[in-house]
Amino acid sequence: MSKKPRNEVKQRLRVFENNTILLIFSFLAAAAVWFAMMASNSESRATVIRNVPINVEISDTAQEAGVRVFSMSSSATDVSITGNSLITSKVTSEDIGVTATLDPSVSMLTGSSLQQTTLSLRAAKKGNTLAEYEVESVSPSEITVVYDKYKETQLTLETNFQYTTAENYYAPSTPTLSTELITVSGPESSVNKVARAVLEYKFSEELTQSKSLSCKVTLYDANGNVLDPTELYLKLSDDTVEVSIPVTSRQTVKLEADVRNIPDSFASNRITIDPAEIEIAGDGETVSKYTTLTLSTPINFLDVTPENNTFTVAIPVPSSVTNVTRVENATVTFNLNGYKETSVLTSNISVTNVPEGMEAELSTKTLTLKIIGTAAQISKLTGDSVFCTVDLSTVTDPSGSMEAPVTVTINNADSCWATGSYTAHVTLLPKTESSTSNASN
Repeated sequence: MSKKPRNEVKQRLRVFENNTILLIFSFLAAAAVWFAMMASNSESRATVIRNVPINVEISDTAQEAGVRVFSMSSSATDVSITGNSLITSKVTSEDIGVTATLDPSVSMLTGSSLQQTTLSLRAAKKGNTLAEYEVESVSPSEITVVYDKYKETQLTLETNFQYTTAENYYAPSTPTLSTELITVSGPESSVNKVARAVLEYKFSEELTQSKSLSCKVTLYDANGNVLDPTELYLKLSDDTVEVSIPVTSRQTVKLEADVRNIPDSFASNRITIDPAEIEIAGDGETVSKYTTLTLSTPINFLDVTPENNTFTVAIPVPSSVTNVTRVENATVTFNLNGYKETSVLTSNISVTNVPEGMEAELSTKTLTLKIIGTAAQISKLTGDSVFCTVDLSTVTDPSGSMEAPVTVTINNADSCWATGSYTAHVTLLPKTESSTSNASN
């Protein structure tokens, strides 16, 4: 009784020992599993495509008015699709387009404030619209956008740098900037708030050498309040500007006047220069060469009178040197207190340096001269003390008549001088035998 069942089991197991039967059985099992999987995959399932970019379409009218979107509550969304999982598993964010339409009333954009609105999102297939899946929903289904007309303006950068230099050093009040202008762009209402663009920095220590730094641009409104570009959706052509502060050596130099034809007796303390000195700055080696600077234009003392005793003369600035005092002209004053002016008639006129082979005939017999001097010497002055010399050494055409310059000499009156310029009429003629014999006699 027990042997019969055992034999039946053994016979059944021997079937699997047959390779052919085992191969057929394996094939049938695999086919069954494949058909089961296909049946499962052909079912319609929901799939979420994440981070699909959102595109805001602005109406033509708004675009023509310069409307732009400056902020979106979200730049991407999730889209739910359904379809054959074999298809939906291959769908990416690039296969789906999500859009929102902005069609504002342009007349409402007055440039005084930013505008905000909520837009509904729409999702659709891109490319092969016949693909076997459907767009079911978008999450989030709405976004909030900030918009306005676009505007840009250009501002000149202002500087507010606080620094001092150590003794014997100099730095200009205005540093050198990598750019003088900056462009601010963004929403019209935000750009309209910007009144100034400023570079600011404060140095805690005295400067003894040149400094370079990158300085942030700060925006201010008309009331002096700082504006935050990020909050106002503003963009700057340069967020930072390179700043250079050159620091050079500094030195004080005296000013001197170049006075010509001044009498030896005229005291130097009667001549004052205002300013008497200036400060210059530059490379240490260059600046150290100068202890005095001579004013640019010479002053002819013969032009000095009690009524004309003040002269304005330019202050020279050597190459590679800065006039720190920033005074361009100096005033030279001659103190003529105690001096008087008088007119003197003299006939003491002589001619010198007559060209060889010529004789000079002096048509001018007398000259009236304006003499300036101390009261004591002027009171004793006569025409006999004054001598006029006509010098022909500079004559280029030794023939005919001419007006030749006269040099005035005053004897026994060292504090007197003739003011102004004088000429005498002279005629040059070839020497004759009679004039030669008269000269020899």
